[in-house]
Amino acid sequence: MINKTENEKIFCEYLVIGSGAGGSVACKFLVDKGKDVLLIEEGEHYEINQFNKSISKSFLYAWRNGGMTPVISKSNFGFGEGKCLGGGTYINGGLMWRTPEIVLDNWNHKLKTNIFSMNKMSKYFEDIENTIGFTSLDNNFKENSESKKILEIGKKNNIKVVRVPRSINSSENENELTLGLAGKTKNSILQKFIYPSKIKGLKIMTKCRAQKLISENEQIKYVEVIKDNTVKYIYPNKIILACGATQTPMMIKKSFGNNFFKSELNVHLNLRIGAKFNENMQTDSGLMFSQQIQEYLNDGVLIMPTSFNKNNFFSSLVKLNNKELMKIEKNIQNYSSFIIQLASSNAILLNNFKDNIILSYNLSHNDIVKLRRYFYIFCNALFDVGAEEIYLPFKKKYKINKEINLKIFLEKNLLANNLEMISVHGMSSSQMGQKKEKNIIFDMNGKSFDFKNLFCLDSSILPTSTIESPQATIMALALKILNDNFN
Repeated sequence: MINKTENEKIFCEYLVIGSGAGGSVACKFLVDKGKDVLLIEEGEHYEINQFNKSISKSFLYAWRNGGMTPVISKSNFGFGEGKCLGGGTYINGGLMWRTPEIVLDNWNHKLKTNIFSMNKMSKYFEDIENTIGFTSLDNNFKENSESKKILEIGKKNNIKVVRVPRSINSSENENELTLGLAGKTKNSILQKFIYPSKIKGLKIMTKCRAQKLISENEQIKYVEVIKDNTVKYIYPNKIILACGATQTPMMIKKSFGNNFFKSELNVHLNLRIGAKFNENMQTDSGLMFSQQIQEYLNDGVLIMPTSFNKNNFFSSLVKLNNKELMKIEKNIQNYSSFIIQLASSNAILLNNFKDNIILSYNLSHNDIVKLRRYFYIFCNALFDVGAEEIYLPFKKKYKINKEINLKIFLEKNLLANNLEMISVHGMSSSQMGQKKEKNIIFDMNGKSFDFKNLFCLDSSILPTSTIESPQATIMALALKILNDNFN
């Protein structure tokens, strides 16, 4: 029960709501300038390595809604995002991709500007990379078999394969990076941004949920929050929203109504493929996900290995009967998993219903055609490098071998209502732009068109999908905005 009788007023110069990629950069930048900063985070603070090799526990505690915020669609699926100190950066694989040139060019064209060239953004990427401990993998890193298969596919088919940039702090050949092993293998936002800022004076309130923004005279006067089941009121001079791609627009809609703006969430769709090879894959030996196929990046498609964990792999095979699962378990050393990631052309529609988030989505026909094309290419490539069987992310008719007529099979079975997928990397839900429009509520400096002291520095303001993992983009753009406007 919420206690409203003992209301507490808190005053600060800067209030940062959310502790992920954008919020952590804001905290460090402002604290380094000697500013009075209060950071509030809805989730809890978990120690580095608290979920060491336990992805089920990390989903339960460190992800919002157990890692699966439901998306209503012909094939309902889950949207994954973090809910803890460090946000999504605590639970991700530490990928530090710079924004692809094609994306930056698109932003400049869409917004009629030239501020997003790589030449102008590179200094901000360099600053972030130097702070977090960016590593471009070299030959000293032993790659696991899945990554080697990606390399073999690239060489055999003469297609572009690139090494993956990571925030790695160890030369250990770990295969658990997607489990968020901050401190053991991955440098985290906690280590490099939040903890140092706390030493310098950053005040942090975890398990503190921002409920509503209260405005007066074109400014946000105070923020209503709930901490320890008690309503508190925070009176900041300036507010930086960094709640994430779903929670920032939700905060705005809860405060000013669904009709304040139209929020659509751009996402990347992940479709997992399991493959049985004619050899021992030794997936737990060597660094996972060190190579990525980028041949089709301009089409919004990336192909990559993923961390192979038996329990995690079996969770994607719940449609199989016990006999089939036992057969797989006997030869589990021969199995690997890969992901086809698609930057969806359709966005997820986001609405607030009685303070609950409602997400709905429709997979476009063009994206279905695109998926058929790249499943065809990649499955044939897997067979060509030794795969004997492939398990597709389909509800029905999911297992294939090299004898099948793959093109006809995909036309009949790769359908919107037969797919199993998840969505990650939400962005562009509260976009920046030159002027306010139905889905644009922040200017090119991340400042609200409506409220003089409200800013946004998370993935919400990105003009479009980044195609690649957006962490480095969010951090570099946040740093640019802070450097341009808060100095």
